[in-house]
This record gives sequence, structure tokens and C-alpha cells, in this order.
Amino acid sequence: MNKPIRILGIDPAIRKMGYGIVESNGDSVQLISYGVINGNGNDQVRRLRQLYDGLFEIVQKYVPEQVAMESVIFVQNRKTAIDMGAARGVALLLFSLKDLPVFEYSPRTVKIAATGRGSARKEQVSFMVRAILSLNYSPPADAADALAVALAHVHNLWNVRKGYDFIS
Repeated sequence: MNKPIRILGIDPAIRKMGYGIVESNGDSVQLISYGVINGNGNDQVRRLRQLYDGLFEIVQKYVPEQVAMESVIFVQNRKTAIDMGAARGVALLLFSLKDLPVFEYSPRTVKIAATGRGSARKEQVSFMVRAILSLNYSPPADAADALAVALAHVHNLWNVRKGYDFIS
């Protein structure tokens, strides 16, 4: 049996940042926790502080060893892109300060790992997260996305252990 590794999955956003924590021993994966960190109000700086504080608390409580984060997607709205970049920056700063390695996965890679299809809809990804983790219910959408990112990283680690290339 391999030493278990705890992975924090992140679905970055400034208003609702999803997180999901799983643990894998190389043969199985177990759900530890999940949720959404809310960035409330209209003040961007205040929302970013709320995200930082929420992530800090999660890292302190669950002590992940690696972080898997969904990479930036193409967005047409400039304000959305700026907000997304700011939220990612806050998360990346915290992970850097905590010396946590961060692995980034494209939305397509996450969907393929969860469902086998890169064009899967959010509902399909959520359904597979529920099935893989043997849940009786579906987590909130942002948390389900974060769990899917964490599961994509677990899948990648399993493949690397079998001698395949690391995919991001």
C-alpha cells in the first residue's frame, strides 16, 4: 500500500470559489471535504480577502500536500477575466507561501478525466463526481467542479505511476 496523498482541488472564481479535498493511496480515492468560499459584496479587494482567508483556513485544517487548479479558460468579458485572474492570483500566492505544489488542468482535461468526453456538460461532470466518490447527493456546482479537478489530478498520478506521461 502506498502512502496516502491529500489533494486540494480548486475551481477559481471571485464570487464562488469551489474547493474539494480528496485523499488517494494509489488504488482508491476518498472524499475528505468540499465546499464553496464566497466572495461577498461589491468591493473586489474585500472579496479577494475573503477568498484568501477561506483558503487559508482550509489549508490549515486539512493540510493538503498538492493542489490541482483549473487553468484559465477563454473569456470574452474583460471584467470577468480580470476578476478570474485576481482570484487565481490570491490562491496561487497562498499556495506559494505554504510551499504547496500546484498542478493546473484545462477544463477539457478535467472533463475527459471525469467523463471520458472533453465536451461533457457540467451536469455530466457532477454526476460522475458523485458516482466516483459514492455520494448519495450532488455537491454544489462549484464544489463538484473542484472535486473533478482533484480527481483529474488523482487520475494523472495513477497514470504516471503506471509509466504514462503526465498530462496537464
